Amino acid sequence: MSSHPLAPTLRITRVKSAGAIRLARAANQLFDEPADRAALTAYLSDRRNIFLLASVNTTPVGFLRATALGQLHTRRPQMFLYEVAVARRFRRLGVGRALVERLLGYCRQQRFEEVFVFTNPANRAAVSLYRGTGAVTETPRDRMFVYRLAKRPRPGRRGASPH
Repeated sequence: MSSHPLAPTLRITRVKSAGAIRLARAANQLFDEPADRAALTAYLSDRRNIFLLASVNTTPVGFLRATALGQLHTRRPQMFLYEVAVARRFRRLGVGRALVERLLGYCRQQRFEEVFVFTNPANRAAVSLYRGTGAVTETPRDRMFVYRLAKRPRPGRRGASPH
């Protein structure tokens, strides 16, 4: 990534539980919803979870979170890439790519069998990011179905039905 315009200043670090308070203060503007410190600390304390923070100088500009999953047919785990977020003014500058590449490097080093991610085909930026970092689709009709078990208000939709 040395030829990249942000290369001299872009730093990617894995945040663990000791960094929860700092992360909550520094990166809250990147989250869809404000982080709950206890939940964040619990998430970061679970060694199956990966939270990578991208910063330019000392400003958080993006993050990636993922979770390792065990399998039944092999002892080699899979990594579920759950989320990549980049601050609007830092998009299309390689921040997302750098985050994904760091995760892929970690997974190769730890001998994971694969990394997988779900996205909506209409999310062109995400599709481009994943394809550009080597991901392939196994079938074009795959979709993720979600069972929302905890009732919570959806942003901008107070009291509205989720469907």
